Amino acid sequence: MAISAATKVQSDAPEFDLPTPEGQDNDQSSGGMTSINSKNSGRPRSEKSRNAILDATNKLLLHMSVREVSIEAVAKKAGVGKTTIYRWWPNKVGLILDAVSGPMGVLPAPVQGADASDSLTKQLERFTRICRGRGGKIIAEIYAEAQGDPELQALFFEKFMLQHEEILASIIQSGKESGTFSSNMDTGLAVDMIYGSVFYHLMSNPEPLDQNFSNTLIMEALRILK
Repeated sequence: MAISAATKVQSDAPEFDLPTPEGQDNDQSSGGMTSINSKNSGRPRSEKSRNAILDATNKLLLHMSVREVSIEAVAKKAGVGKTTIYRWWPNKVGLILDAVSGPMGVLPAPVQGADASDSLTKQLERFTRICRGRGGKIIAEIYAEAQGDPELQALFFEKFMLQHEEILASIIQSGKESGTFSSNMDTGLAVDMIYGSVFYHLMSNPEPLDQNFSNTLIMEALRILK
């Protein structure tokens, strides 16, 4: 792929924006019963509670690290009981991953490019955009907290990395089959090398991940794959 193809490409990947709902729920005191007001609004109480929990989590992350955020703090800010939170999320990491990147069921769509090189550029542009700024800081903190805990590591992989790895592997494999990329390249190793450089930067480099890093990553990935 030409170097100029590394310019920023718009995508439909989940961004790390604060959700808009401001609703609070009295689930703890009402025992989970649906009120007349919630019926009139046409929205189930459980949906309001869930949105309030996600909103509260994002707001806490504005001034707290992942390690400092607790289920108790989220429950208090959202106006719900801890049991309400555990209905949807098994632990804090699962909750934070959903709060910052969207629910697990909303997967990034495979990118569509003119060829394998173009598709790879679009996918890496999308992935590095997700990992910039506040989103990148939170991802790095979640990744660090999951170390030493196989269950949290598996959760992080399943809810965040798995779909991105599958998309990139598919692009590389397609490029190998079409002759765009070297057929001798190990697809799994290539995926680890490319995404691994992003995580190494997030975990060890004091400089934020920016567009220059993204452009360089794309150029080097294309050079290695060819």
